[in-house]
Order: sequence, then structure tokens, then C-alpha cells
Amino acid sequence: MTKLLFFVNFLKFVEILVFMIKGKRIKFAPIERKHIDNFLKWFNDPEITQYVTMYKPMTRDMEEEWFDSLKHKENAIYFSILLLDQEEPEKIVGNCAIQDINSKNRACSCGITIGEKEYQNKGLGTEAMEMLVEYGFNTLNMNRIELSVYEFNIRAYKSYQKVGFVEEGRKRQARYHNGKYYDEIIMAILREDWESKKTN
Repeated sequence: MTKLLFFVNFLKFVEILVFMIKGKRIKFAPIERKHIDNFLKWFNDPEITQYVTMYKPMTRDMEEEWFDSLKHKENAIYFSILLLDQEEPEKIVGNCAIQDINSKNRACSCGITIGEKEYQNKGLGTEAMEMLVEYGFNTLNMNRIELSVYEFNIRAYKSYQKVGFVEEGRKRQARYHNGKYYDEIIMAILREDWESKKTN
């Protein structure tokens, strides 16, 4: 079983390495060590971290350790989000991941961050999520993809709805933010939802 998991994980790595996943304005590429500087900037910025689960300051050592751990993860795939813009080729603007991959149930979770503020509110998050969902269904053969979003992150909630995610439930008062408790909303999209959306 261990050898099988290693082989599957190795094939995923080779696939990601050889084939860049391209959209209209962005592409996914393997995370590189040089991207750590960007992650340090984003995930030590309260305007960014208010929307993600991490809340403690990140150090370079912590980010280096996380990067080194990626090759050992058998149930998660991480990408950097790069621009296709000819004026700023290969500029990293965010990252994303498919995690908690359960091959038996064909289910996983996902998440994205557009960390460069000048590229927020431009539809890149929606495009990235559509690409991530497409990869999950078509390449990883998933049947269900879920995510969570805090109720005060209205922009992201509407973006996920646009992609096809539907609200399934809430963890009540799971996030303390600016002196108030907020719900964590659980959303998901099924393969049949995605296929129906593409044909309509």
C-alpha cells in the first residue's frame, strides 16, 4: 500500500511538473522555493489572513519547513497562481490547493488565495476556482469538492456560488473577527453539478 501511494503521488507530481494548467489570464504551476517571499508577505498581512484559517505570524523557517513537507504529502496538491500577462510573465499573484483527497469516496477539499492586492476584485479568484474544480473532476476524478468560507467574506461567497458551489451547512460562531463571532459556511460542488453547469 505504501509503495502504491508513493507511485500515485509521484505520478501526480510529474503531471503537475510537465503540464501547466492554463486559464484565460492565469496558470497553475508547482510551488517553488522562490515563492516563499511572497507567502511570507501575504500570510503576515492581516488583510489577507482574516479570510484564512491561520492567524499566527509566519516566520521564514516555518514557511521553509512547510515547503519541504510538500513532497511528503500524499493527499494534497498545491499550486502557485501565475499571471499569463505578457508585461508581467510568471508573476505570482496567489496560491491554491486541493487537500484531504479521499480516493475511496472520490472527495476532497480546496482553497485559494489571491495574495497580491492589486489583483483582487478582478475575477482572478473565480477563474482560479473554476480551474481548480476542473482539475479536481477531470484529472483527479473526484465526485465531490468542498470548501469553507467565513460569512463576512461576502465577495468570496458570491464567487464560489458563481462557480457552482452550494451552501450545505454552517459551523456557528466559529470565527472571532473584529470583536464579533461569525459562522463558517461549508459549501460543496458535485461532479453532476459541474457537468450540468457546463451544458447550460
